[in-house]
Amino acid sequence: MHTMQYDDVVVLLFDPKLAVRKQTRSVLNALGFKTFLEFQELADVRVALSNQRVELAILAVEEADSGVLGMIEDVRRQRCGLDPFVPILLTAWDAKLSALRPVVESGADDVLLHPFSTAQMGERIEVLVRCRKPFVVTEDYLGPDRRTIAALRAGPPPIIVPNALQARVLGQSELGPTAARLEETMSDLRRLKLRNMARRIWYMANCLRDAQLDPTLPERYHDELKTLGKSIQVYRKTLAAGDSADLRALSESLLAVVKKQLRGPPARRGLELLEKSALALRVASKLEYDQNDTTEAAAEGIGEE
Repeated sequence: MHTMQYDDVVVLLFDPKLAVRKQTRSVLNALGFKTFLEFQELADVRVALSNQRVELAILAVEEADSGVLGMIEDVRRQRCGLDPFVPILLTAWDAKLSALRPVVESGADDVLLHPFSTAQMGERIEVLVRCRKPFVVTEDYLGPDRRTIAALRAGPPPIIVPNALQARVLGQSELGPTAARLEETMSDLRRLKLRNMARRIWYMANCLRDAQLDPTLPERYHDELKTLGKSIQVYRKTLAAGDSADLRALSESLLAVVKKQLRGPPARRGLELLEKSALALRVASKLEYDQNDTTEAAAEGIGEE
């Protein structure tokens, strides 16, 4: 059994079913947890996260559209709560639910299926303390990095975020969500988002260029261009005042190329210009946020996705 001390940890426990909530609390009691904020209404959870210290949130999810997953995304995106990185463990009865894309992409740290033992709950919580996954951010996702080893090697590294649970259990406040550390981490994640988005934008443009001879290209050309344009617009909105003016200029130039291509059918020169413009944004984004690794940044210009 675990050897950690959880006496001072504040656990937010949400489950609409009182009997199940009591059962989960009993398991947590056996592990040494003593302080709970219990709720059966999701609206009350939102209020609590925005007004009270929480080191661990354990939330029951019964279906993908119950509102729990949307709330988690709001927490991660700083639209709800005091700590966007609070450790979140979901509990569910349906094994199929845990594999659904909305659950995986909600930003929760883990999913534990009922019925679970005290030992199983203890193991999941200990992982959150000792070896919680670092975070990654893309256009559509912010949360624990679940990429394969190969994917990890291909892209920029994820970011270790403040861990309120770890800080409380280990008695190391510097590991927790202080105001300064939250600001620094969100800034790091924003820069990572720009790099990842620039990489994806180039990948979409590159795929369009490589599909010049594909007979299906005319049918999907404008839809894919519109998707590309939306991603470029999100990139521009993610830029901050302190970012290089070159990044904004490159993104605006690329968006202009997309708008021009939308006026007509696929053309070789237009597709090549689109890819080269996207490549320039990708390389510039990496150079801007990885000044100590300019060789690798330039090499990305001739590498494969």
